[in-house]
Amino acid sequence: MTYAASAPAKNVQIQEEYEGEGRLETGKGIDTGLDAIEVMQKIQPGQPLPSMILKGLDGKSYNIGAKHNKALVISFWASWCDPCRLEAPVLNGLYSKYKHDVDVYGINVTRYDRLEDVQKFSRSLNLQFPVLLDEQGALFERFGGAAFPTNVMVDRHGQVREIIIGMLGERELERKIELLQKKTVSLGAE
Repeated sequence: MTYAASAPAKNVQIQEEYEGEGRLETGKGIDTGLDAIEVMQKIQPGQPLPSMILKGLDGKSYNIGAKHNKALVISFWASWCDPCRLEAPVLNGLYSKYKHDVDVYGINVTRYDRLEDVQKFSRSLNLQFPVLLDEQGALFERFGGAAFPTNVMVDRHGQVREIIIGMLGERELERKIELLQKKTVSLGAE
């Protein structure tokens, strides 16, 4: 059974730029009082994955938007999230099966969690894919920050293809990874 909502790339509306009187130009002395996270544009399917460096539980730094030359599945989660606990072993298995063609990053939104619980969660499930820390929740917010888990499917060119809010069953998640892998192959041939 699947409990998720999805926004595929083909449903994205392109925002038009308006010229003339009503146009707001950035940097013209307007103080909105909003912090950087509030004014950052939300990432939509069809847009490139932003460059953001996150620390991993392994002590390494990962640039999320760096060129991977393979598809990428990003799973935003929290240790207290029961659907995340159910989905993590599925992602682990799929990562093992597809790791030559698809990377998986498990991104803990540490703003809503505790580091000790993140480490315990990762160890108890023996996660094989990199577990990264979105300490302030900034990247999660860029994807709408609606619910856990949230999965983001990214093609090998760094374009966000789909944002899935909620848990997917094993078959559905594997189907999406296979489709992403096929898109990667077909996009690479163009």
